[in-house]
Amino acid sequence: MKKSKVLFLCMFILMLALPLSACGDNDNNDNGGEQKNSKQEQTKPGERDRKGRAKDELVVSMGESVPHEFDPRKRHGMYNEAHITHSTLLRKTPNLDIVGDFAKDYEISEDGLLWTFNLHDNFKFSNGEPVTAEDVKFSYEMLIEDGQHWDLDFIDKIIIPEENKMEFHLKEPRSTFTAQLSEVPIVPKDHYDDNYSKNPIGSGPYMVSEHNPNEQAIFEVNPHWHGEEPYFKKWTWVLLEENTALAALESGDVDIIYSIPEFADKEVKGCKLFEFESNDVRGLSMPYVKKGEVDSSPDGYPVGNDVTSDPAIRKALNIGMNRQKVVDTVLNGHGKPAYSIIDNIPEFNPETAIEDNRVDEAKELLDKAGWIEGKNGVREKDGLKASFKLYYPTQDQLRTNIAIEAAEQAKPLGIDIELVGSNWDEMATKAHESALLYAGGRLNPTMFYTSHNPEAAGRGWTNVTFYDNPKVTEYMEKAITSIDPEEALKYWHLAQWDGETGASTLGDLPNVWLVRWNHTYIGDERIDVGEQGIHSHGHDWALLHNIAKWKWSEKAK
Repeated sequence: MKKSKVLFLCMFILMLALPLSACGDNDNNDNGGEQKNSKQEQTKPGERDRKGRAKDELVVSMGESVPHEFDPRKRHGMYNEAHITHSTLLRKTPNLDIVGDFAKDYEISEDGLLWTFNLHDNFKFSNGEPVTAEDVKFSYEMLIEDGQHWDLDFIDKIIIPEENKMEFHLKEPRSTFTAQLSEVPIVPKDHYDDNYSKNPIGSGPYMVSEHNPNEQAIFEVNPHWHGEEPYFKKWTWVLLEENTALAALESGDVDIIYSIPEFADKEVKGCKLFEFESNDVRGLSMPYVKKGEVDSSPDGYPVGNDVTSDPAIRKALNIGMNRQKVVDTVLNGHGKPAYSIIDNIPEFNPETAIEDNRVDEAKELLDKAGWIEGKNGVREKDGLKASFKLYYPTQDQLRTNIAIEAAEQAKPLGIDIELVGSNWDEMATKAHESALLYAGGRLNPTMFYTSHNPEAAGRGWTNVTFYDNPKVTEYMEKAITSIDPEEALKYWHLAQWDGETGASTLGDLPNVWLVRWNHTYIGDERIDVGEQGIHSHGHDWALLHNIAKWKWSEKAK
């Protein structure tokens, strides 16, 4: 851990009061466990052993950084976290229904090209200024112009015909637009600039009162919040790596932490495991084209790999890997096998959830494709070894462990995976010519579309493999431009497998997805985290997305 963070943690502990245990004296680590200590049952949260914190304050640790830093140009909002500090036009319920947020109501024309929104007039930013249609218009047009992460090019124009009313005119129908309308944060037109992350202004239930990227982020109730007053008036995210966070939980300095799977079953007095199913997947991204087929990415990075571009290599790994073993050994059972970037949502084609661990079949497939096993156990074809580099971020312990397990499982197939510990800055330059320990998972099929759309190849983190299957593209276009939800669902499924081809384990998938992991947290057993739906990618924001609804449970009163 960096020296500055060690010093910060020491200072943080000293600032807090009595050195008592954060989570009481209850040894019961079960989700539904009752307090064993009768004295502890009678103790109010604000008076108990939480290092002097008031009952309406919390301290959490969900990782070493605040992902996306409140800025939609950095993808803030894409994973359902925007509603902590911002408003959106629409919002998702825990069961994935779409309801109004800043929009009181909306209607869609029969041809799907005109979306009309009637807006509330009582939303205010944390600086007291009203949220207006102009702010919404600016937020979307800014992201369209930026063009890096949000697929919004289908919007033709945005018009404000009258106060508190606006119209989105689309170039073509968009079946995923409602989901995106629930993700894009509304930022203030007059205060947004390149330094927005340092002083974010939003209209959500909380505002950011302090953000030190090396230490912590402090959130306080937005004094101009229009909705129900949150129970917790202040909460602090201390930026700690996993081991230090666990120590801080045990010592009483933190109330709830993100837990990597290997810590998930650890017992901490008075605490319990919070575990939620997700569609947060991990696997290998495999460059789809050969070296030299594409000059370079839009950002000037090299493209292509002669090994991973061979469909037999990708197919062999997809059928030969033992996904359940990865779940059992790396995730300690806290997850499930994964087969797609849209695993576990309705648009996923369940037919593509194949039986794996078919090692003999994978070997036979490679033999027929001309990959002959060499003396050192690594296959060769026309003088080319079945070997490629797999980059993974060393600061992410989970991805590190999955990378190691994947390399071990590839050896019996005769495929050599060379592990390269790295960071995201370097990995961005290697993403199109080497495999990455990749991740994904949103609560809508937009990520499937951008991951397999040739027009999105190499734009930021979209379609990093340069995948291009004309039939898949045809199905995706029919799905995403459909006005009928059932028709859209049919084409999403066909894009994955139509009986002959598709972007799936049965087709020419440019990835080897391995696991869909449950998001696990350890925290004070008296915290009520409200209704949590399926979590999307990003364990950090996923639990916190509804923190305005958190409170102490009844038994803690």
